[in-house]
Amino acid sequence: MTTLNATTASVQLASSKTPSTPVAPPKALTMGARPGLVSAAGGLASLGQHVAQTTGANAKVLLVSDPALSPLGFAGKAVNSLESSGHQVVVFENFTSDPKESAVNAALAVANTEGVGAVVGLGGGSALDLAKLVSGLALKSDDCAPYRLAAQPILRRKVAFIAVPTTSGTGAETTRTSIISQADGTKNWFWDEMLVPDLALLDPELTVGLPAYWTLYTGLDALVHAVESRTNRYRFAENDAVAERAIALVAQNLERTLEQPNDLEARGAMQLAAAYGGMAINNTGCAVAHNIGHAMGSLAGVPHGRAVSIALVATLSWSIEGNQEAFAAVARAMGLSSASHIAPWMDRIAERVGESLRLNEQEREWFDKSALATAMMSDANRSMLEALARDAAPEDVDMLAELAMAA
Repeated sequence: MTTLNATTASVQLASSKTPSTPVAPPKALTMGARPGLVSAAGGLASLGQHVAQTTGANAKVLLVSDPALSPLGFAGKAVNSLESSGHQVVVFENFTSDPKESAVNAALAVANTEGVGAVVGLGGGSALDLAKLVSGLALKSDDCAPYRLAAQPILRRKVAFIAVPTTSGTGAETTRTSIISQADGTKNWFWDEMLVPDLALLDPELTVGLPAYWTLYTGLDALVHAVESRTNRYRFAENDAVAERAIALVAQNLERTLEQPNDLEARGAMQLAAAYGGMAINNTGCAVAHNIGHAMGSLAGVPHGRAVSIALVATLSWSIEGNQEAFAAVARAMGLSSASHIAPWMDRIAERVGESLRLNEQEREWFDKSALATAMMSDANRSMLEALARDAAPEDVDMLAELAMAA
């Protein structure tokens, strides 16, 4: 088992206030104490021990588990580990991908009624985003809506939180953000230092059964996080090293996981890539690919990893202009000779599993360029566009939307 102390494995912001609207992250930083990282094949069996170490023995635990994990036995293994360590467990599975605020509030009602002492999130980005927001608001609130876009600070968390990812991409296990949809599908960011987990438990065995489609797009999501962190206007040297490590791990291991799905070493490396990518964007935020990707998700539910991959490839040539040094560093981290080779590399990886990093005909019927450009400038998305190292004028927004819509 490998345990990575967060004082050497993570970079976190030192910030004393939560903004009411998105602003540039400060560049002052400390080596934060959270999240701790534990990476171990079979590590799910130790979940109960980690909860005990984090919050004490015999805690009541809310397990927020992706409903798809029950048939696979993962949720049952988590419950067994928790109960064998003396914890009482309440399982919450009543949510879907891109969870709605109503699901968060339903989970909060359970947490508050049961008086839980810890929350465990088990699943991909949707499960972890829901769980982390519940952990931040448990025993304090029954409604998450007032905290959209950090309109209100979450302040002190009253329960422990452990994240157990079953995909390798979103980085939700290391970030201070949670992305939750309103009833109409509009995605909103929630962010606060209190959303950072106490511990991220990385078990590559949990990702082995992930279909090639999701292995591809979660892996590319991790890459896009790190690329955007390394190249946006808020980048800085200390964080660049974290982003470049994530980029290198994806470049060295994503294709290997697609070719050899049972390779635990490669799977473990991809989990670390996702975690490091999350740490990187914690400090700098994202950029145009996530701006467009979130717009596509809000408009038509295009899966997140696919949407941001399409957006990055479509806009890469424009982004590189005037920012060539930063993208050259990305290329070097990937083992490529030029930034112009980044998009072809991504295309080639996607083609290996029969995917195309372009919107298909049906997807292009779900929204048009005008709707996409409008969504790109929404309150929830605009800050990511503003994070671009290259300024985007109003006419550029239409052009970028058109690039993303191209066949």
